[in-house]
Amino acid sequence: MKKLAILVLITTSIAAQSQTVEEAIQTTLGQFNPGDRTAMMSAVNRFDLIAKKWSTDWITHYYAGYAKTIAGATESDNTKKAQLFDEAEKSLEAAKVSGAAENDEVYTLLAMIASNRIGLDPEAWQKHMETYHANLRKAKQLRKDNPRTYYVEGMSKFYTPEAYGGGKENALIYFEKAEEYFKSESTNNIRKPYWGREHNTEMIKECQP
Repeated sequence: MKKLAILVLITTSIAAQSQTVEEAIQTTLGQFNPGDRTAMMSAVNRFDLIAKKWSTDWITHYYAGYAKTIAGATESDNTKKAQLFDEAEKSLEAAKVSGAAENDEVYTLLAMIASNRIGLDPEAWQKHMETYHANLRKAKQLRKDNPRTYYVEGMSKFYTPEAYGGGKENALIYFEKAEEYFKSESTNNIRKPYWGREHNTEMIKECQP
């Protein structure tokens, strides 16, 4: 029994070593489940390990940043939420250094983080709002048809009071715009992120009269 356990461990280790970066990311994405906090945080840790193993590849840092951003957005404890956003920003800065300095996906996530920070730090809302808009503008300059930029805008509008230009009706415009671009987006290349479609569809239903 002991020999069998050792054999399984060795086999698993060899399989992990032989994985390409794309395979490692795809496998971990499949385990990243926002509905299961334990599984999600386990995947966050695995993304960090992937980023350490392939440290010169921007895509590994991007997914580490993505996972931490989503984990932060869905965290109920404000202290942990802020820590996850801090870590996400570090991962995304590492992605820039590793070749994604001009990548719309990176700036879209940075905009998402800034938008979420407004609720965490209301007294500094203006600073976070400026950061949010700056990153969103940069993302759109790099690529106008990225559905995630409109999804992030929709989420921001959804949680903004109607008196300040937010609310469901205003958010719906952005979610529907995102849906148009999601329809033509391929899900066959892990190096071209495609997350967000399912939740965007849910938000459209939530915002409809």
